[in-house]
Amino acid sequence: MKQIGIISGKGGTGKTVITASFASLAKDAIFADCDVDAADLHLLLKPEIIERHKFKSGKVAKIDKKFCQ
Repeated sequence: MKQIGIISGKGGTGKTVITASFASLAKDAIFADCDVDAADLHLLLKPEIIERHKFKSGKVAKIDKKFCQ
């Protein structure tokens, strides 16, 4: 199985557009948009949803005020 990862810490760099371009060329492929803030790949690909699952993370973020000075 071949895997390609497209990453950047900055928004607006074209990650979704590049991924959608690869997706349009691929056959029998699986794509995952793992953007925690704005997962928008579905807007371009309009996929058929076969299964849907609830997700809950294991940890809650906590601010330690002693590091905020």
